[in-house]
Amino acid sequence: MAVNRKEALSHNDTKDREVAKEFLEGNNWKGIEYGGEYDLDLEVHEYKRGCDVEMINYGMDRFKQHNHFRIPYRKYKYWSELETYKDKNNSDRHNKYKDWYIDYVQFLNNDLTELLWYDWKLIKEYKDNIHIDNTLTKQWSERESSFITIPYSVGIDRIRHFKLVNDNWEETKIAHQIDFMYNWIRNKSGK
Repeated sequence: MAVNRKEALSHNDTKDREVAKEFLEGNNWKGIEYGGEYDLDLEVHEYKRGCDVEMINYGMDRFKQHNHFRIPYRKYKYWSELETYKDKNNSDRHNKYKDWYIDYVQFLNNDLTELLWYDWKLIKEYKDNIHIDNTLTKQWSERESSFITIPYSVGIDRIRHFKLVNDNWEETKIAHQIDFMYNWIRNKSGK
């Protein structure tokens, strides 16, 4: 399901944050607090640790098709290590997260039953690998159409993939699942 700009910008992420917090607590994160409306979604101040959370409306096959995993560039400040960052109005802002360790949880559906968990080390390694998705630039600004990208071949081994099954988060292996599905679709279409 495609999301238009208006829907995306008005998305209330309260439930996303709640589910991600519960997921991380189930993975031994302690002391998690909710960030403010324009702050990091989940924060552990004692350890300068946190997690940003986002819900997208497409499945794993799209990452394979585009040959990369992606995080919106507007979140770059979390991994930049810079004193300041530019906000959406291009104004300089103090970066209170410059020395934090921030993971990223990306829900793959509206039901919040499937997610990818990117660790901060992987994101910092690829934080300057920026891609502008030209298919979005008619509806979105250049900043909103820009993404931090992680090569598919790297992400399938290092990004953790989970599905909620019978109220338990079960980890799946991305590489085998996607390659099997991709090859099955290619064989069915005769390409």
